[in-house]
Amino acid sequence: MALNFTPKNRNSRILAVGAYRPSRIIPNSDIVDRIESSDEWIRERSGIESRRFAGPDESVISMSEAACRQALERSGISMADVDAVIVATITYPFQTPSAATELIALLGNPKAAAFDISAACAGFCYGVGMASDLI
Repeated sequence: MALNFTPKNRNSRILAVGAYRPSRIIPNSDIVDRIESSDEWIRERSGIESRRFAGPDESVISMSEAACRQALERSGISMADVDAVIVATITYPFQTPSAATELIALLGNPKAAAFDISAACAGFCYGVGMASDLI
């Protein structure tokens, strides 16, 4: 006899996306000397003309909070409806408390489950998979 524990109505979806981009813009010309390259070489191979760096008043938490608030607004749900928050980052400067724990406190739902994933570029993929598994 095979057992199947997956509920038939289990599904996940992305209702909305929020984003935050720091205001400090660094053009290629500001970094080429340090990496022994040229603006043209970078643009031709990657299409990148500039990148954004967080300023002294911006942090992983403040940028995450802004993006979360935007996503919540776009989705039409409130933070009280959120059961878990997963933060995928490799730039959080502290081991504890987690970025997710700090974030849920700022967003007004400190009872939600919260944890961080540190998996570089794959963190988003792992986060989406784990969030889906939590349903």
